[in-house]
Amino acid sequence: MPSLTIPIATLSANQPRSSHTEAMRQDTIAYLEHLAQQGDYLRIPLAFGLSAYFINDAEAVQEILLKQARKVEKPWNVKQVAKGVFGENLFTSDGELWQVLRSTLQPAFQAKRLNAQVDMMVDTTRSLMASWQVGQVIDIPTAMMDLTLGITTQALFGQDLRQSATATSLLRFLDLFSELISRFPLPVWIPTPKHLEIKRHFRLINNYFKTLVAARQQSGQDNGDVLSLLIQAQKTDSSGRLSDQQICNEVSNLFAAGYEVVSHTLAFTFYLLSQHPQVEAQLREELDNLLGQRAITAADLPQLTYLEMVLKESMRLLPVTTVLGRQVVEEIQVPAGYTLPKGSLVLISPWTLQRRADYFPDPLKFDPERFRNPEAIPKFAYLPFSAGPRVCIGNLLAMMQMKVNLAVLLREYRFSTVPGYQFQPIYRFNTRPQNGLPMVITPSTRLPNPDHQVGVN
Repeated sequence: MPSLTIPIATLSANQPRSSHTEAMRQDTIAYLEHLAQQGDYLRIPLAFGLSAYFINDAEAVQEILLKQARKVEKPWNVKQVAKGVFGENLFTSDGELWQVLRSTLQPAFQAKRLNAQVDMMVDTTRSLMASWQVGQVIDIPTAMMDLTLGITTQALFGQDLRQSATATSLLRFLDLFSELISRFPLPVWIPTPKHLEIKRHFRLINNYFKTLVAARQQSGQDNGDVLSLLIQAQKTDSSGRLSDQQICNEVSNLFAAGYEVVSHTLAFTFYLLSQHPQVEAQLREELDNLLGQRAITAADLPQLTYLEMVLKESMRLLPVTTVLGRQVVEEIQVPAGYTLPKGSLVLISPWTLQRRADYFPDPLKFDPERFRNPEAIPKFAYLPFSAGPRVCIGNLLAMMQMKVNLAVLLREYRFSTVPGYQFQPIYRFNTRPQNGLPMVITPSTRLPNPDHQVGVN
C-alpha cells in the first residue's frame, strides 16, 4: 500500500515571515499552536529542499520515541552546538557509545542513592529563605535558578558552585548556550563573537571541573554524588572511554540539561498556585497533615501524592521543554499511514500534545485531579521529560528536588503576583516567563518550623 501524502503546513496571517524557520524563531509557541490547529501530521518546507515533520499524535510519538527509536537521533544542529561546546557526551552520542555512557551514569540517578541528597536539598532551600523578608517582592525565576544552581551542583559534584568564582562564568555560559541552541546557529567552530565568548567561559568551567576531578581522585572520597560514581566507574573502565575529560563533559552536560527545566517548572508552579487558591489550600493541607511541625525527609516524598499531582499538572499545562526534535536516520512508517523519510527532521511538541482536548479534557484548565488516575492518560501524550530509551536520565532527581523545594517553601510562605502583572510565556530553548515573575511573599497561616523564623522588616 503506497504511503499517504502528509499535508503541507501553512503560515499564520499573524506570522508574515519569509519562512517557517523565521516564524518559529520569532514566536515559537504561537507557531506551534498554529500548526496544531492545522492537523496532527504536517510537512514543513525548509531551505535547500529539506523538510521537517510536525507530529502531534500520541500513537505516532510512541512509534518514533520508543518502538522505532533506533531510527532517530538528536537533530544535527543541536548536536553540533552541544558537541562543539561540551565535547562528546550522553546528550550528543548515539549507538554503542550512548549505551555505555547511559549504563555508566544510570546508577547515580537511582532512588536509593538520591534519597541521601534530601537533607542537602532542605538545607539549601532554607538558606535561600533566610535571605527573604516578609512583604519582599522576589523575581521567582531568578530565585529558583539560584536555588537550583546550589542544589544541582551539590548533587552532581558535591560543591555549591554559588560560592565559587566560577559561578559568574557558568551562568553566562548557560545563558549563551540557551540562546545559541534555540536559533538554528552556525557551527560553533566559526569564530563569531558569541561563539568565542561561550568557549572562553566553558574553558574556565572545564578547568574548574578538571581540578575537582583530580582532587577527588586523589582523596578517593565517595560523597554520594554523580562525580564520585563516575570516578569509581573510571577505575574499572577497560575501554578507556571514561577519561578525565569525558567525566568533565558528562558533569557539565548534566547540569546544563536540568538547570532551566527545574527552575522554570518551579516558577510556573508558584504562579499557577497563586491563581488557583483551592488547589493551593489542598496542597497545604496535605503538607500539614503529613509533616506537622517536623522537617521533610526522603521517606515522606512518596506519600505526598497531591504535591506530585500538582507538579505533573504544572508540567502538562506549562511544559518547560516545548519542542523535542529528532533526525530520521532510517525511514519510519507511522500508524496513520504516513512515511517519515530518511534525513528529515521530526518536531514533537509537548506544548501542543499536552493541550489536546481528546487527551486532556478542558486542556487550558489547571486541574491536578487529572493525575489522580494516570493510567487514564494515553501513553506518550504526556512528555515532561521526553520518553522512550532516551527519557531524561535526571527525571527522578528533578522531581525529588521540586517536591522538596515546594514542600519547604509553601509551609513558610504564600506567593502572590504583584498588582498588574501579566503572565506571558516565551520560548528560548526552554519556556520561561517573558517578563520575569515578580511575587510578594507573606507568611503562611501555619505555625513556623521551630528551626526557622520568617524574616520581618
